[in-house]
Amino acid sequence: MIVNRNEKSKKMTEPSQTRRKVASRALILTLGALALVGCKKQTLRDAYPDEYTLRHPITLQQSASTIDIPVGVHSENLTPSNVSAIHAYAREFHLERAAVIQLMVPSGSQNESTAGYMSKKVRSELLRSGVKSSQIDVITYSAGNGIDAPIRLAYPKVEAKVSECGLWPGDFGKQASNRSYHNFGCATQKNLAASVANPQDLIQPRGWDPRDSNRRSAQTEKYRTGEPTWSEDLGSNIGSSSEVKQ
Repeated sequence: MIVNRNEKSKKMTEPSQTRRKVASRALILTLGALALVGCKKQTLRDAYPDEYTLRHPITLQQSASTIDIPVGVHSENLTPSNVSAIHAYAREFHLERAAVIQLMVPSGSQNESTAGYMSKKVRSELLRSGVKSSQIDVITYSAGNGIDAPIRLAYPKVEAKVSECGLWPGDFGKQASNRSYHNFGCATQKNLAASVANPQDLIQPRGWDPRDSNRRSAQTEKYRTGEPTWSEDLGSNIGSSSEVKQ
């Protein structure tokens, strides 16, 4: 029997080609799997930023500062505690540098007429506390059929807020990388937001206070005449403040 040489060589090359195709496919699958693993690691790494100020940013949010002044059906005057609360509220209003206080008088309640009368006394106490007449906006609010609806004072203010702490998106016990955990720094940010006097300072610092021209002139004159301009040492009184040269 005579076998064609071309057919014989074709049969010998077919298995080798098949093996090469299988190897190529296996290599492609392996590279694809490695790429997916790399993407997964990168995704986990970029799940949250390393800087805690970026993970837990301090944001400024608009809110309202309110206080209720109780008013009975037969009330005639503000109590001393009411007057003290109104004055304290006015001080906070000045510190916050707010623009307007809303004096909200109940409408539709059983004490509506008494509340309208008492609102004038509340307004007088605000004026005594340094609030300008143009900064008091008297409005009414629906109190339904309440018996003793209060007079409400409100002004808008800006508060510094941080999102809730205690979030653990990953298993901290299985973390192999040397990274700070997600909840790290959240309490610090919350304390800073709660303790800042003026949240606007977190955005832009305040301007310089006016310089003391008299003090500067006195020190400059002493410098010109050769007199000492530094503080005088108290000697034996160690630990106490020194006397500044006048």
